[in-house]
Amino acid sequence: MGLRIWAAICCAVCVAGCQPKSIGLRFDAQEAAYVLVQGTGRIEGQAFLRRDYGRLVTAAGERVFLIPATAYATARFNAMFGGDMRAYWGEEVEEPPAEYYNYRRETKVDMRGRFLFENLMPGRYIVATRVFWTEPASYLTRGGGIYDIVEVRKGETTQAVISGK
Repeated sequence: MGLRIWAAICCAVCVAGCQPKSIGLRFDAQEAAYVLVQGTGRIEGQAFLRRDYGRLVTAAGERVFLIPATAYATARFNAMFGGDMRAYWGEEVEEPPAEYYNYRRETKVDMRGRFLFENLMPGRYIVATRVFWTEPASYLTRGGGIYDIVEVRKGETTQAVISGK
């Protein structure tokens, strides 16, 4: 009888360890709506990571996302990235509601690692992308997802360097 209880406890612990993290907040579409409104702000940015020996690898060709830095989105990114701004795997978090994906913009990073978002309303934004590469004579992929939080002001251009720091 004791063995069955022990097995049930171990099974419960294993299943609980596989559960995605809960954000603990609800997504508020009204709080995120400013990302869809035309404004006069801009973000000019670069996205890259530095290899161990100093050489840069850009996010060339990757999509870069602009997400309103709402309480929900900020908590989500903190949970996924473990409080850092760079993660290879990241932590599994609960799926957001489907409408969450309607409140973002995206563009592509050019070959030099540069990107541009125009016609933005003032506010705080999460800028997120990823950078991956394989070292010569290696099969292992390096890099990961990276993001930063930037502030956009009316009529101004914000410079964003997304480097996982």
